[in-house]
Amino acid sequence: MRRIVLDAQYSVMTSALTMALKHGRPDFQVQNAGPKTKDIIKLCRSCRADVLLLEVCPHPPRTLQDRLLLVNDLRDVCPHCKTVLLVDEAEYPELATAVCLDKKGPHCTMYFVYASVSPAYLSAMMDTL
Repeated sequence: MRRIVLDAQYSVMTSALTMALKHGRPDFQVQNAGPKTKDIIKLCRSCRADVLLLEVCPHPPRTLQDRLLLVNDLRDVCPHCKTVLLVDEAEYPELATAVCLDKKGPHCTMYFVYASVSPAYLSAMMDTL
């Protein structure tokens, strides 16, 4: 069983991602951080997350810089937990480019995926982590 913590801006996106992951791989256990979750790192530690899936957008607290700080802090507490950044390349093309470029830089242990990928691809990708 793969445990995934998910943090996305809108509940519609969260629900769609959760359904896509569970439909693609029934052995995925998805925990939604939700808008009231203040400490995602604590949630990852308590549910022993294998993967943290984070949406990146231009609005705090989901900016690329905010997410990179979170990833750094997570490495200290849950070094086994992989991080995947999800960005909508159609809505935020400049941000998608920035995430892609940052992935090639000092944060090469992270993964990223565009929001336009199919549910099957997202599930398969998460299964490989």
